[in-house]
Formats: sequence, C-alpha cells, structure tokens
Amino acid sequence: MKINYLSLLFISLIAIFVSCSDDPNSVGNVLVPDKDKVKSKVVDSYNNSFEQSFISFQKDSLFFGSSSRLLLGSYKNISSEALMAFLISLPDSIEVPYDSNLVTLKSSWIELYPNYWIGDSVNFNFTAHQINTSWNAIEINDDTVNAIHTTLGANILESLEYTPGDSVIKFTIDNNLVESWVKKSFDESFPENYGILLAPASSNGIMGFQGLTNFPNNVYPLLHMEFEKEGKFIDTVYAYPNLDLHLPTGERLSEPQNTVLLQSSIGVRGKLKFSLDNVPENILVNSAILDLQIDELNTFQGTIKTDTVAVSFLSDYNSITVNEDFGRYPLFLKGSKYSGEIRQFVQRWLDGEKNEGLEIKLSDENRSASIITFLSSTYPVDSLKPRLTIYYSSK
Repeated sequence: MKINYLSLLFISLIAIFVSCSDDPNSVGNVLVPDKDKVKSKVVDSYNNSFEQSFISFQKDSLFFGSSSRLLLGSYKNISSEALMAFLISLPDSIEVPYDSNLVTLKSSWIELYPNYWIGDSVNFNFTAHQINTSWNAIEINDDTVNAIHTTLGANILESLEYTPGDSVIKFTIDNNLVESWVKKSFDESFPENYGILLAPASSNGIMGFQGLTNFPNNVYPLLHMEFEKEGKFIDTVYAYPNLDLHLPTGERLSEPQNTVLLQSSIGVRGKLKFSLDNVPENILVNSAILDLQIDELNTFQGTIKTDTVAVSFLSDYNSITVNEDFGRYPLFLKGSKYSGEIRQFVQRWLDGEKNEGLEIKLSDENRSASIITFLSSTYPVDSLKPRLTIYYSSK
C-alpha cells in the first residue's frame, strides 16, 4: 500500500492543534494529586467574625524640631506657638557705613507665606514676643520651654497686614529690637539674638507655613530690613531664619461613642489588634488589606488633607512598643475610608511572630492639626468596623 505522507502530516498537525486548544490543565490535573494542588482563597474579619480591639492613646512626647511645616494659631483643643530666629549678615556696603552712623535702619517687617489652614482664616490674629533665653530646635525639652515662657518679653507686634485669601501675612515688630539684631551681627558686645515667639490671639483657626527642613527657600519666613543713607539711597537686606520650631499643646478630645479619634499635633494615636484564630495554618499570604472606615461627622481636615495613615508592627500591645525593624505600611485615603496593604505583618504573625497588634497614626502628625475619627471595633454595623481581608494560597 502506498502511504500519502503529506496527508499523514496534515492529520498530525490537526491533532496537535486540538490538544492545545483544550484546557491546559486537563492533562496535568490528572497527574497532580488533589492534596498538592495550589488553591487561592479569601478570609476576612467581617465574614469570619475575627475578634478585634481598636482603641486610642496619646503619645507621651513628640518631636517638632524637624517639621516641614510650622503651625500658629488655635483650633478646637489645640493651640500652637511658633518660634524663629533670623540669621542677619550685612553686605560691607551696608555694614561699614551703618557702623559709622552714616546709614540708618529706616524700617523692618516680617512676612509669612501660609501653605496650610484649618478652621477660620478670616479672624486670624497673633502676638509677637522677644525670646530672652537660649533654645535649640533639636534639643528642646520641657525645661527649655518653661524657661522661654518665664522670661518672655511683652507683645512687640506693632502692625499686622492680612486679608483672608492673601498669600502673605506681613507684620512689623519693634524696630529697636531688629536694630539690636543687626548690631549683634557684627558686634559681639550686643545682646544675643534669640529671636521671637509668635502666640495665637484668635481661637478658631491655625495657619501653617514652611519650616526650614522643607523647600523651596523662597517661601521661608522672611525678615525685610530697609537701610537709608539720607538723600542718597534706600537699600533692602533680607534675612532667613536659622532656627525654627512650633509648640502645639492641648488636652485630648472626648471620643464619640463607638469611635476612635486620632489627632495630629498632640500625638493621639490608635492601637488595633485582630485575632487570627480563624485563619488557616501553613498558608502563603498573597495580600492582606486593612480598611478603616471614617466617621465623617467627627473628622476635621485642613486645606491639605491627611492622605495617609501609618501602620506599624507592635512587639508589645500594652506598652505600645513598635518594632522599627519591620518598617511601616501606609493606608491611603480612598473616599470614606483609609485602605492599604499589610501583607508582611500578617505573614509574620502566621509564621510565628507574636501577634501584639498594630499602631495606627496620622502620617502628618507633626505638621497638621487634623482630627480623623474612625468607626471602632464596637460599632454596631459589623461591615463598617475595621476590616482585614486576607488573600492566600494553600495546599
């Protein structure tokens, strides 16, 4: 019999095509025992009734010396003072004739450039006071703050120019004080320049302006000094701060029922713990999403919202000890909740790390006055409680 090899080749190609078009697992499935197949599943705190606890606490102390934004004003339970000292360096063309009384300091003023508001910006007001003791933004402590307040001078603010919506707040202080700073810049016999403290004089709004740890430098607070040589010229010299700090104080607000209230500036944070007893053992966590629902009626944000919440791994729930080696996760503001990935934390618990829960804090804690209130673990609607959804693979 004569074989038609071309027809045989055609039939073989059809067979290969048909087998490839089948379910790619159809052959392999029969070779892999059911107990060894990888399966993707979901378990979450809502459908599986995880036990949970979410409460607030106040951090003992916060460090504000590295804040990218300084806060000044009062809002609800918060009051914040701002401190600054200006570094003055005169050019020779001004210093030499000034030292010889050929040039005078005609006028001086300070400008602030707001980049943040919370509350009322219409009736905003403050006072200015000479600081008479040494301070350092890095080593500030209660003793230093007490010494500043004890020796603080009287109000030296002479005028304030500000219209709501303006991009600049201009104010003048006692020109004699600025003159003493100028002389100190080249004559050590004059008193030290410790700068000024700005204190809120209105009660319903807080302004924020750029601190020294942030950029660009063209919006730092700026001291303007106009020097005049009578009948010949007027020249302006500028000085930027070389020290700055803000000092927020306030008592904690009471929390509405079934909520957890977190607040920037005074370090009100939360600690959250889920029991993982209902999670299967020996699993690989592909994703773990934490959702915190906002109580919008009791949440107050400024012109720049708190867009993230920082979640840290606790090594001790009672003492609220954070394990810094494990880093932190951000939860992002998404509509009426903050939501984000905490996969590695959950995997560590399931792999044997002791489950002591999480610390929850506002990411802009030292540069805003935000109040974010969350629905707590005792909220009567289960689906709106803190929710942990775990996507995992298992054998």
